[in-house]
Amino acid sequence: MLATLRDTTFRSLRHRSYRRYFYGQIVSFVGTWMQSAALMWLMYDRTGDPRWPSWLLVGQIGPTLLLGAWGGSLADRYPKRQLVSTTQTAFLLNAIALTVVVGCGFATPWLVLALISLNGVIQAVDFPTRLAFVPDLVPKEDLINAVGLNSLVFNSARALGPAIAGVLFLVAGVLVPHLPEGANAVTIGATACFALNAVSFLAVLRALRGIPEPPAPAKRERGSAWDGVRYLRAHPALGAVVLLTFALCVFGWPVVTVLPAYTKLRLGLKEEAYSFLLSSLGAGALVAALATATFGSVSRRGAFMLCGVAVCAAGMAGLGFARVAWLANMCCAAIGFGMILFLATGQSTIQLAVPDEVRGRVMAVWAMMLSASAPLGHLIAGQAVTEVGVGPVLFGMAIGIGGVVVLLAIALALRGRPAP
Repeated sequence: MLATLRDTTFRSLRHRSYRRYFYGQIVSFVGTWMQSAALMWLMYDRTGDPRWPSWLLVGQIGPTLLLGAWGGSLADRYPKRQLVSTTQTAFLLNAIALTVVVGCGFATPWLVLALISLNGVIQAVDFPTRLAFVPDLVPKEDLINAVGLNSLVFNSARALGPAIAGVLFLVAGVLVPHLPEGANAVTIGATACFALNAVSFLAVLRALRGIPEPPAPAKRERGSAWDGVRYLRAHPALGAVVLLTFALCVFGWPVVTVLPAYTKLRLGLKEEAYSFLLSSLGAGALVAALATATFGSVSRRGAFMLCGVAVCAAGMAGLGFARVAWLANMCCAAIGFGMILFLATGQSTIQLAVPDEVRGRVMAVWAMMLSASAPLGHLIAGQAVTEVGVGPVLFGMAIGIGGVVVLLAIALALRGRPAP
């Protein structure tokens, strides 16, 4: 069993540079998801407005839509390891600032949004650079496995980080009666999450120091977003993957925005239940990442993507019906599974097909499409919850994902049809 796991699921860990990167990312992503879960609940607790979590997500992801082309160009022109080290250091400083602001009681919603938006600017460089960096760490034959393991790291953290945040909120609630009057459990729990996130970046910075810098690219003209777009237009199959990814994310990921209101209004539960719903989302994604790393191959790409969107649509519809916590957790797990099965397979498909000299800019287009889905999907979902309620919004999202299922099935059928 262990030999099988070593030789199949975790075979990319044979490569020292990727192995260091993998372990550093585990710690860092757990901290990031702790912070994300704590932020969502902190802002909803402070304002009572279901739109604030969506605005936070837009602040975090939106800058990649505007600046992702610049980030991708930097990734193609400058040493990637150095760029990732710089962005991770900037994330560390931002987490420290957030800890101080919240812990000292200065955290107005708009100040927190400003700090998260600054984090988003850093992400605009970090995201496409990391996507372009991974193929430098493994041989091409192990790239699908490495992408699957990256997804495994990310989604292990998605499951573990919010669960740790929920435990910290529970501990803070126990401590509050023994603290001076005016102490707030949500503020204490959130501050602890932000501080631990700051510490977590030290792990990835240490890992990066032990990774040799890949050979510097040959000097070339400054790139732009259009270089990536032109490549995708010349390769319509890859362009279709990017567009379907955008559509899936518009209808799928806003579930994160809906969950705080869903937890309080539909389930009648508190922040720890919300944290465990997020963890269920991550647990399902973790299973999908393991499936991709173990069984992913070029011949199975179409089946994996179609299965992913179908399971995601079923999970979203089930969440709309669910009124008890255990069923809601199962539906969140299905949504996470379906999203990551599609996204990990789609990402590896593009990374395998794109030549090194434009990889950063093409992956920047991928990152920009993921980010473009945030302002559209999250803001609409947040506003719609205030207008029509949680249930209709979830059913609408399920219908949208169902449309992606139909389009992908048609595209795969046309691809498999013999040429006349």
